[in-house]
Amino acid sequence: MSALLLSLNEARVLASLVEKSLTTPQYYPMTVNGVMLASNQKNSRSPVMSLSEGDAGAALNQLEAQRLVKRDETSGRAVKWRHQFQHQLLLKTGGVAVLATLMLRGPQTLAEIRANASGLNGPADIDGVQAVLDDLADRASPLVKQLPRGAGQSTVRYAHLLCGEDAIPAVVESAGSSSSGGGGNAALVAQLLERIEALESRVAELERALS
Repeated sequence: MSALLLSLNEARVLASLVEKSLTTPQYYPMTVNGVMLASNQKNSRSPVMSLSEGDAGAALNQLEAQRLVKRDETSGRAVKWRHQFQHQLLLKTGGVAVLATLMLRGPQTLAEIRANASGLNGPADIDGVQAVLDDLADRASPLVKQLPRGAGQSTVRYAHLLCGEDAIPAVVESAGSSSSGGGGNAALVAQLLERIEALESRVAELERALS
């Protein structure tokens, strides 16, 4: 399909449907209210959003027009929704996990993506994450990009492009402002994740040398 340009609301709704289809399949497909609640979660989301049921419904209608979601025909009286994310974007399982993670949590390092995508059947190691990112970037219309290192950052971060490049700075800014009051903890977690990533890379090199 041609290049997508989703709104932030549409990206959050779509990624929430993807996430819940994998983590809570017993509650999938989802009603508009369920999609709204999943989109507005305060954990595992950056930035935290506050969509109304109308916002969620409007986003679902727009996504339906782009064939990224569809109404479930077996749900009885209540309208429920399924995503068609993997099919429409021709994604492998790892690509679904990595993209959904970036859409839900904003720009992340390789180590953060690996950790956060693990519950969505994401790649098991850093090399696997890198391979998926390379595949998503190597398209006529790239789906991810590597971001320049910011001040004080020792590792690069990656962002999805489904909302366009202009949306990336806004996502980064929102993620930073949402952690105000707990900036020290956030910085410590980032440092620990970076150290884990470096250690995993060293272990991988040693394993290759010994094999």
